[in-house]
Amino acid sequence: MTTRQRSWLLPPAALALVAGVFLGRNAVGILLPLFACILTLSAVFFLKGWLRFSACIVFSLILGILAGSVAFHPDLPPEGEYIIQGVISDEVTNGSFGQYRITLSDVTLDGRPLSGGAYWTFYSDEDHSALLPGKAVSFHASLYHPREADNPDGYDFREALLQRGITVGLYGKSDLTVQDSVCFSFAGSIASIRHRLSASLIAALGEETGSYASAMLLGMRSLIPSGDRQAFSRLGIAHILSVSGFHVGVLIGILNLLFHLLRLRQSVRLLLYAVLLFFYSSLCGLSQPVIRASLLMLLGLEGRILNRPRSGLHLLSAVLFIMVLFSPVQVTSASFQLTFCAVFGLVWVMPFIRRRKKFRSRILQSVFESLILTFGIQLGLLLPELSFFQRLPLLVFLINLPAMLVSGILILFFWFALFCLPFPGMSALLSVPLSSVTSFLLSGVRELGSLPGLTLWIHVPNVLTIFGVILLFLGFCCFIRFHAGIRTGVLVLGTALVIVSLLPVHHNDTEYIQFSAGNADASVIWDQDKVYVMDTGEDDGTLSSFLRARRLTPDAVILTHLHADHAGGLRSLIEDEIPVKTIMLPEGAELQDIHPDFIALLDQFRQNGTEIRTLSRGDVLPLPSGMLTVLWPEHGKVRPGQDANQYSLVTRLTLKETSVLLTADLPGAYEQYCAAPSDLMKAAHHGSSSSTSPDFIRMVSPNAILLSCRQAARVADFRSRTGDIPVYGTPEYGALTIRFEEGHFTVIPYLTP
Repeated sequence: MTTRQRSWLLPPAALALVAGVFLGRNAVGILLPLFACILTLSAVFFLKGWLRFSACIVFSLILGILAGSVAFHPDLPPEGEYIIQGVISDEVTNGSFGQYRITLSDVTLDGRPLSGGAYWTFYSDEDHSALLPGKAVSFHASLYHPREADNPDGYDFREALLQRGITVGLYGKSDLTVQDSVCFSFAGSIASIRHRLSASLIAALGEETGSYASAMLLGMRSLIPSGDRQAFSRLGIAHILSVSGFHVGVLIGILNLLFHLLRLRQSVRLLLYAVLLFFYSSLCGLSQPVIRASLLMLLGLEGRILNRPRSGLHLLSAVLFIMVLFSPVQVTSASFQLTFCAVFGLVWVMPFIRRRKKFRSRILQSVFESLILTFGIQLGLLLPELSFFQRLPLLVFLINLPAMLVSGILILFFWFALFCLPFPGMSALLSVPLSSVTSFLLSGVRELGSLPGLTLWIHVPNVLTIFGVILLFLGFCCFIRFHAGIRTGVLVLGTALVIVSLLPVHHNDTEYIQFSAGNADASVIWDQDKVYVMDTGEDDGTLSSFLRARRLTPDAVILTHLHADHAGGLRSLIEDEIPVKTIMLPEGAELQDIHPDFIALLDQFRQNGTEIRTLSRGDVLPLPSGMLTVLWPEHGKVRPGQDANQYSLVTRLTLKETSVLLTADLPGAYEQYCAAPSDLMKAAHHGSSSSTSPDFIRMVSPNAILLSCRQAARVADFRSRTGDIPVYGTPEYGALTIRFEEGHFTVIPYLTP
């Protein structure tokens, strides 16, 4: 190949590698891509010129397919009960309604080592303060394989865990013991150091300031209150709270000043940069954004120190190639795409700054360059932000620069406070000014974040949006010489395509969507322009992501009862800022034996202006194509303090002359009161043996049954009661969409079993 060909090989090769990983994500088997990889590699050595150039691109594509097929399909142990041993390798998160979420490393299953980490969850009202990072644990639990995306616009739990190096999920904590780790664990040791440093920062600087210092230096974002995280997100400056390129850049600046004062040789500086950035990445839990930023800056420093300058595009392509080979599963993560798209936008607008005539005033020049760079970053972020979050912060250009300036000063002094921890007197002196600056930043963010209309909520982008964004990039391209009129036309057309593609689309169908939510329940009745939510599932975003992606505001949220597997998703609705006009509960729902968090959660909705109503037998909710009739519980016959399942809301949905019996978690003892003949039925209590008896099925006489549960084995067991009636289980089919036409219905599964 010629020198020019070699110089431009890296960018297309990196893109080909990424494309190959996306293809390999759905590939089955590695023999064919492995053989093709060997074949194309041989072609690289024997071909010349443009043929060799093309062979390198093809080799990168096939290498990506091979890497993707291996990374996205790891070998997993069978599901079942195991004796688990492992080391806590991250902060323990206390979720809603007594849920604990813990990451384990160095895991063994019945004494056999597990490849990868484990995600451990359990519910408990006991005190588990002994569960600290670095501690070794032993317990009995159920091992399960994390679910892939099995809902429309759903969260791919399996891939999200793979991106964190986790391959399996664990549920339960029987015979739990906690002790100091006997064997060395790198992940556990680093997590323990990070935990102790965070505790020291909080003790020295105070709860609020110490928590923000821990988030901005050590990546412990979970210490930030959810309300503050939402405010930062609404203003478009959430990146300040997550350790990434900006934070690593501040650290590089500190190190550069220190090395300059010490008059170190350039080669020594490069070595120290590499060692310290590796240690910092480890201290942040080997967080992928920190690794990406460290590698990008290290390559840039290497080129500058060794006098080998490289273009921003080639630096970005090199880091992209290395990171994809290092961890192919990252290509589908929001963090990965946001990082590289932001840097690409930055690189894209840099030539515009260089070619622009300089201002005489340095201040004006700095402000101009900052605005252009911010615009480039936001242009790069446009498509991934719309795809992942469906939100556009409208004040980002006004807020970003001052927020970055204040937070940069904070990070600088947070580092100083961290190094002063061995000297309590110095830490005490720093706590007052740092608390003042932190309070100043937070008061501004909270005040602005509470204003209405700061965020434009749109539905998920489509092909038109992609074409529009490409045209915008071409319009702002300095590498291609356009006539002024053509450039203006390209920009106008690109802007128009983006706007038109994001306008709301009218819905003409009548549908019932039963989400795949494990042993939980969440569904939506979407009848033309009316949207009713029937249960919200657990607090995992399954429901809220569907509503957010389609820009749907529910007319009412109907909760069959206040258990975490049916109403836990209420918290996700709040966090995703989805307006809820009305919440409907069965009569006496708040008086049953429920977790106290639900009372607080409902009070929060009341304070936000949500109306709370109760329903009982005989109540009817009209719909454009039919009605929803309440069958249970009976008015005036609800006793307080009982298991909430006993009085869970049972309804009969009638749409276009087709009826659906929705049985919630109704126990078998009360089935006789709700046995209304129906065309479709949803099995009660996730197919439990204590519900949906054969006699009840005969009385209802459905043409098909929907079953929401986690395990396929339960579906198989349930089918033994149903005879010839088809059973659609979410473990096999994923989300189930029932489309209603006059007098008949169609079941549309999300997955092909």
